[in-house]
Amino acid sequence: MFNIDPLILGREPMDRISKGRSRYIILTIVLAGVFMSVLDSVVVNIALPDITSYFNVTVADSQWVVTAYLLAQTSFLIIAGKISERTGRARMFTVGLGVFTLFSFLCGAATSMGQLIVFRLMQGLGASMLFSISAAIIFQAFGHEERGKAMGFLGSTVAMAGMVGPVVGGFLVGTLGWQSIFLINVPIGIIAIAAAIALLRVEERCIDCLRMDYPGAALWIAAIVSLVLLLGILGESGTLTAVGAVLLLAFVASTVLFVWRERRAPYPLLDISVFRVRRFTLAGLSMATFFISVSMVTILGPFYYEGVLRYSPEQVGMIFLVLPAVMMVASPIAGRMYDRTHSSAYEVWGMVVRSLTLFMLAYGFLSRDVLLTLLAFFLMGIGSSLYQSPNNTVLMAALPKEKSGVASSVQATTRNLSMAIGVSLATILMTLLMGSMDYSAIAGGPLADELATSVAIAVAVSGALSLLGALLSYLGERGTEASLDGT
Repeated sequence: MFNIDPLILGREPMDRISKGRSRYIILTIVLAGVFMSVLDSVVVNIALPDITSYFNVTVADSQWVVTAYLLAQTSFLIIAGKISERTGRARMFTVGLGVFTLFSFLCGAATSMGQLIVFRLMQGLGASMLFSISAAIIFQAFGHEERGKAMGFLGSTVAMAGMVGPVVGGFLVGTLGWQSIFLINVPIGIIAIAAAIALLRVEERCIDCLRMDYPGAALWIAAIVSLVLLLGILGESGTLTAVGAVLLLAFVASTVLFVWRERRAPYPLLDISVFRVRRFTLAGLSMATFFISVSMVTILGPFYYEGVLRYSPEQVGMIFLVLPAVMMVASPIAGRMYDRTHSSAYEVWGMVVRSLTLFMLAYGFLSRDVLLTLLAFFLMGIGSSLYQSPNNTVLMAALPKEKSGVASSVQATTRNLSMAIGVSLATILMTLLMGSMDYSAIAGGPLADELATSVAIAVAVSGALSLLGALLSYLGERGTEASLDGT
């Protein structure tokens, strides 16, 4: 059923790659692409006011610059992972870099809002191509004894890109204009493409021909698009509007039909049977709670620091650098520790630490203790590092090696959707807790205490979600359907 495509094979045997420097070259190339794709999913928020003014459009129109990218990236992750079974992951990643870089340039050169939205759609498509199989490439390039460390680098890169996005975006927009947030990708992308063409070589098995389940793909896109749009409406209004109700029905219907189709299709887009592997499913659900809570803190924190303490955006950006800075250092260390023992304790206790620090952060917000909130961010970085590296490794290793592409694309899709859910959940909680009070009227005024209380309660909810994540991780380790090395 499988044969090896000679164009995909590296010039060196895999055992030599895994022992030499090549694996770190592969890691660097992949992380560069991941960093750019994640950064562009958050950095545009900072530039939206300037983009809105530049094209003289409404906020509702300019918001599609963000939504278009998210829709394309999220809905095509599974599809790109499927196509990579024929093209090879290294080739898919390289082409994805090319598409992402080309349309980054075109975004920066756009002369109308319509052009910018279309180019962002295509940029998101390129991001899905490289992001969907990034974990699979890293997982394959590193041996069993080093995968935790490598996944730690991947986790810290995603966290760093998500957290520094507002800081980088603010600096670029303020000094060079909104076009710079796209054009900065071009030289980085060109270097990464050249490196990928020359050095990104991994041994792969490619199928003889692609058998795409097109009805299943259409249903999958419909489900993701309706869900993302629904989350956007919930995040804006905090209530289920008539349009939201239609989107909810569309999401439920398309999801049910997709599952029905995939169970019967001879060559399904997504092998539903992978979710019967208890370890894989529970690790994925645990990861969802992680990214929901991360997204909630990222959204709510600025409201507190700017609205209650009256900090400037630059000061808030520096505070939010604490967490990714800790993770950048601690995640690879946690990965090495996990590689030595493969103990589930790291994953479980990492989430427990995150939960406790989120409760600490909530108390710091409530008491307006800035030092306590900084300590909470520092400890949260340690807990996140203890959790994320083992979780990424367990999720990838829970399935057989030939399913690593599926595991990687499911992982990326779960991450994207969870962050979108976190934004909506945080906004809904804030709306419910603050009622009809106007944030701009509350910020810095006599009702700032109500704002602090609302943010603290919402952050405490994210702490409870982390406790649920710890429980899911513990239960996942009870699964015996697949061995740790994915064999």
